[in-house]
Amino acid sequence: MSQMKKNFLLGLAVVLPFFLTVYIVWLIFKLVGRFFTPLLTKIFELFVPLPIPGFVVIVVSAIITLLLIWFIGILASNFIGKKLFQIAEKLLLKIPLASGIYDATKKLMRFFSTDKSAFRRVVLIEWPRKGVYSVAFMTAEAMGEVQEKTKEEVVSVFMPTTPNPTTGFLVLVPKNEIIQLEMSVDDAMKLIISGGIVTPSSIPQKPFE
Repeated sequence: MSQMKKNFLLGLAVVLPFFLTVYIVWLIFKLVGRFFTPLLTKIFELFVPLPIPGFVVIVVSAIITLLLIWFIGILASNFIGKKLFQIAEKLLLKIPLASGIYDATKKLMRFFSTDKSAFRRVVLIEWPRKGVYSVAFMTAEAMGEVQEKTKEEVVSVFMPTTPNPTTGFLVLVPKNEIIQLEMSVDDAMKLIISGGIVTPSSIPQKPFE
């Protein structure tokens, strides 16, 4: 029975993420596809003699919506488009509830769309006190006046906050006090955003004692 339970849990661990991923992607397609679904349904009824399955209409609608989003991105990259979006943004930020949601979403999207190559390594630092560790990113070797006026060789470290990694702290840490980790920047981001729930598979999980 113990082996049967173990095999069942192993099978569940393999199957569940797969089906959840497919299900979530399908929900996103349905959500995005709702914008043009009524219009496409009317068009298909007028010009296509055969009945069209509902999922086909949703997929086509989702593809059109994604192409529209891509076109908006092109529009936002030129001068006139930037001005129009700036005006719309100013109007949106004047609405109390919408302004907070928009600002947080914009910061999060900006973080994921930017190049994270500046984060050289994932590290552990003792923060906020000795004996307590925080995941952070080493960004650069400290140079100039900062390095000249410190006794030890220090490096610049960015420590993002959970669950919003667009904010955080810049700290200068002695190089010999940093613990370098093997996990990738993306894995560290998943760990931080999830509040420690999503643990990179490369790290052996040990029971908490």
